[in-house]
Amino acid sequence: MSMKRVLVFGDTHAPTRRDSIPDDFYKHIEKTHYDLALITGDLVREQDMRAMFPPLPKSYIVKGNMDYGKDHNFHEIIVVEDFKILLIHGTQLRPRGNLEQLWEIAIQVEADVAIHGHTHKPTIDLHKNRLLLNPGTASGATGGWSGRDDASFIELEITGNSLTVVLHNTDWRLVKTSRLDFCKNEAGDIVRC
Repeated sequence: MSMKRVLVFGDTHAPTRRDSIPDDFYKHIEKTHYDLALITGDLVREQDMRAMFPPLPKSYIVKGNMDYGKDHNFHEIIVVEDFKILLIHGTQLRPRGNLEQLWEIAIQVEADVAIHGHTHKPTIDLHKNRLLLNPGTASGATGGWSGRDDASFIELEITGNSLTVVLHNTDWRLVKTSRLDFCKNEAGDIVRC
């Protein structure tokens, strides 16, 4: 069984709020082989978002509240190894980032992992035996129309019933990387390994 590596990012807001990702992110993504990319929306213009990155693998993109006129779905369900993954932007959640509501949606669609964006803040939460992730903003786009915030993205390393979340986060001076390991047990629950 070979490992699948998945790139997870979103909220680039290209070109209205940002026109690049951090150089360290670009170099890391360029040298890493990914099997898939999961993109949480708010690209604004897909061609501008793609210009910010090295060539991307097969990508699943969901529509964000700033993606006017795009043909992307509001949600996607993707199966990678033993994990069923729900991908949404997050405008469905009230208030923004509401984990209980995200968990309820994940349960309804029988997802093991739910990935959302919209808040621009990275999170890794194990909530009631489901893994809830937010990659933050890959470009450091702020919630307003100008300025720059911390930038982040996630990588998933998946082999069978094991999943490692690798969070890359930068304040534009220093890149910090953290890793958390999870497993899917025989009952179908996600637990820390």
